Formats: sequence, C-alpha cells, structure tokens
Amino acid sequence: MNNEEYIQYLNSLHNYNAQNQNAYGEKNVKNSFFEEVVVKVGLCSFIKNQIENEKPHVLILTGHAGDGKTSIMYQVLKDLKQEFNAEEKVSEITLENNKKIRCIKDFSELSDDEKIKQLRECVELPNKGEFVFMVSNTGPLINTFGELFTDKEQKEKAKIELIDALDNNTGDIRKIGDYKISVINVAKVDNTKFAVEFVKNITKESLWSKCQECSNREYCFILRNRNLIQENKYKVLDFIKKHFIWLVEHGKRLTIRSMTEQLAYMITGGVDCNEVKNYKSNEMLFFNLFFGTLGCKDNPKANTILAIRETKKCGYDKKRIRADEKLRIENNYFDLFDGNMKSILKEEQSTNNNVFQSGWIEFLRRAYIFTNIVTDEKICSRDMEDIFSKNYERFLELRDKDESLENNSDHKILLDALSMMYLGKVMRKEKELSITLNKNSGITQNVQLIIGQLKSNKIKIKKEKTNDSAFDNNSNRYELHASFDKKILNTVITLPMLNYFEELRNGIISTNIDPQLSHGVERLKAELYNASELVEEDDDMTNIEMIVIKNNKTNNYQFAIDKDYKIQEC
Repeated sequence: MNNEEYIQYLNSLHNYNAQNQNAYGEKNVKNSFFEEVVVKVGLCSFIKNQIENEKPHVLILTGHAGDGKTSIMYQVLKDLKQEFNAEEKVSEITLENNKKIRCIKDFSELSDDEKIKQLRECVELPNKGEFVFMVSNTGPLINTFGELFTDKEQKEKAKIELIDALDNNTGDIRKIGDYKISVINVAKVDNTKFAVEFVKNITKESLWSKCQECSNREYCFILRNRNLIQENKYKVLDFIKKHFIWLVEHGKRLTIRSMTEQLAYMITGGVDCNEVKNYKSNEMLFFNLFFGTLGCKDNPKANTILAIRETKKCGYDKKRIRADEKLRIENNYFDLFDGNMKSILKEEQSTNNNVFQSGWIEFLRRAYIFTNIVTDEKICSRDMEDIFSKNYERFLELRDKDESLENNSDHKILLDALSMMYLGKVMRKEKELSITLNKNSGITQNVQLIIGQLKSNKIKIKKEKTNDSAFDNNSNRYELHASFDKKILNTVITLPMLNYFEELRNGIISTNIDPQLSHGVERLKAELYNASELVEEDDDMTNIEMIVIKNNKTNNYQFAIDKDYKIQEC
C-alpha cells in the first residue's frame, strides 16, 4: 500500500512535467484532496459578512488569473452552507434566510455577448432584492463594464470609477452610475500568509499515514522531504514567509497558483511514487528543489515554474554569510544541524568529496537557511541581515506589529539619507535640512544652491494601516510613509527604499538603481520640496541662498540680485 494518489495530486499542482490539471481552480475544487489542503483566507469572512449583513448589491471578486478567486468563492459558499458547482458558469442559490444570490463562477469564461447580457442583468438584481457574487479577471471586467452605458462620456467615467475602486480596494459598497457595487481586487490583497498555511496543510500527518506501509519508505526521498520539513518546521516556515514578503516588497508579487506550484514541487520534485527508486535520496532534498537545483547542480528544467525562477533571482545561496566560516572552513555541522540533516550532510561530504565540488557551498547555505538549529537571537538577526538585508528584520516588525514608531533610529535613517541626497554628507547636528540643486553624481559639491528648507526635527516616518487589513480580522498590515510637520506624505517607503537609504547613509552611492526604486525616491523628494519653506522673492530683488560645506559644518549665505544685475550679500 502506498500514497500514490496523494503524490499524484501534489504533482498535478505544478507544471514541472506539464501535467498541472489541478492548478486551475475549477478543476482543483473537485479533487478529493482539495478539502484537506485548502487554505481559508480572511477575505472569505469579509465577503460572507457582506452578504449576511449588507443590503443587496453586486459583489465582484477580481484579480489576476491564479489569484485564488475560485477557491475563495468555494469557501464562502461552503460557509454559507451552499454547494459550489464547478461545472456551472452561472448558478442561482437561496440561503436559509431566503436571500437569493446569483453566482458567476468566472465572468472571464463567458462569450463577449454573454458577458454584456449577464452584466446588464446582474446590476439590476439588487433592485429586486437579490445579491450577485461574481468572479472575474480584471481585464474582461473593465472592458465590459463600460457597455452598461450608452453615452461615451458616461462609459469613460464609469470605467475610471471602477478602476479607482480597484485601486483603493476597500471593499466598500459604492454607486457607479446607478448601480450598487462592491469590488475586491485580490491582486492587491496580501497573500504571503497563504504559503505558510499551505505547507502546514500539505505536510500534515493524516495525508502521509499510508507512506508508513509502503515498501519504498526507506529510500523514498518524497517521504524524507516531508519528514525533514516537519522536523525543521519553524525554520522552514519562517524562511518561506520572509521570502515571499521579500518578493512582494521588490515588486514580484506571486499568485496563489505560482506559490502552490513551487511548494508542491519542493516535496515531490515532479516524481511519482513508482519512480522514486530511480533517484538518489540526497539529490532530491527539499531545500534544493525549492531553489530549482538537484544536489549541487542547477536544474534548468525547474525554470518552467515561475516561483523558482524568481527565487533564483534573489540569489540567497550566492550571498556570503557569516555562518560560512563554520559551514565551509570548520565543517562544523554538529553545532548548526540536528537529527537527519547532520547525517545527510556528513554522508554527502564523505561519499562525494563535495568540499571541492562546484556548488557545494551553495548546497550548504540552502541547507542552513532551511534547517539550522541556531536559537541565539543575535546570530539569527545576523543571518537575516546576511541573507536578506540589514533593515529587513525591523521592517517586518513595523509591517506586521501594532506598535508605534518611538525608536529615533527609524527616523534617523530617513533624515541621514535625505542629507546625503541633498548635501552629499550626513549632517546630523543641523537643525534645518537644506533642499539643494545638485548633480546626484555621488561627488560632494561644497557650494550648492538652496531652493528650500525643512526643519530636521519635523521629518519622521509614520505607519499607516493598509486598506486590505479590513479583509483579515486576525491581523493588521502597515505601510511606512514619510511625514513632515505631522502631515503624512503619499509616498510609501518600501523595503528597497529603506535599504537604499541605509546604503546612502554609509556612503555607498549607486547611479544605476531600479526604475521602481528611483520613481519612489524622486516622488518623495518632490513631496518634501512642496512641503518646504521656499527661498523668499520680492518685486525688486532676486534672492539667492547658497550653502557652503566645510568639513562637517555648513554656512549659509544669502545674496540679492537687483534689476541692474548687481549682486550684494544680504
């Protein structure tokens, strides 16, 4: 007896072998294992509450393909004690309290004519006391929505209002034209918690009990991977969570489908039960599969999985870490690993003499990232700094915890970076920050033209709760914003911006930065300029203010140019 059906199911969730039939929502919900592995998200409760407590309206769940919209509809209907029929594109259901709901499983699948027909019917149903629960990809929804209106100007206005609702993403019921609509854009909802819960579900004991009776269990790398994940659950889940947040913060938000593919593949490697005997168990370790490698060697075929391609780009296993000394020089695995991992690494090293093999240090780093047993808080913080960045640990605290920004070091990083951007030096003792015109060449200009002034003690970093926090009653998520004189600016201070600010304050000047990062920095500078005190002008004179930087001190000089172009110091 083996666990072949479940392993086949896991392999059907990824596209490593182009056999991912269950990667698509409507197929997946019909599978017998779906109920065991499905992750319930906070958005389900939000939608259920809207249907139960609000007046009839059209509720549209939109987003990218693979964002988990179909699974959310399945869970909401289940919570409402209704059956989800994956075969029906459009269905009518009646709740126990006699509320009627028209459910459209995937608006995007309908023909163009059917889209227009259904949408026109749906927006009128709330006037008859009925709800509408619709799932749609964003593009088809926007393109069709304007067809509700005959006037060209009304069409464009309605589209703009719909896009605005998608962008704000509060889930509030609003009137677009004469229609009561609530739009939830899943693409703008934080989905990083999904990965952790999904790994917990696919590795739980009830799904693996049959493996204990399998004749291949002694050498089955699939079972070994599952057991290693269970033995090192805290470190595995901690890294997976931080990795997917890191991707989001760097503009690489993955869909639920993409995360599912990588997490299922890291256990099975795309291999079914009857094929495990053809592989060396140490070649198919889960921490290597997660990175798209087989042992010490890269596996180009794994690049068919988008999430693995993005993981490779992060290059975590290419970074030098301070643990390398014990891993590579001392070969001291006893302090760093426990249980099966210690035996695996010793066996790998002695059998293949991997110390001198290309890719061995990367192998060790991947093992360390996922399975080290270090508990010392200072070393753990050091590891996070080495693998991710110096500010990442603090960023996660500010992002996920309900705490105020009382630490002055949080504000100083912004002030120091602005000082470097405007003056080319960190000037911590100055009461005012001068906004200057400079070349941004990385070379300090000792004499610069001042175009505005900011009070240094009024520049702060503030936390703002994100709109999608409303979709998860169990926790809040926060964004960081600069503020001046207690006014919060619009620009979001992202993790890449914080890392860039850290480099600036340490004198590391990069002239080739990511366009997204550059846009954020320039937008922040523009907002601060608008908030600054500008150099005063009068009718008869043109005033000029210069700043002269000497060592770590600055002197300001004011000049006036009269109508005869004569310059005099004020």
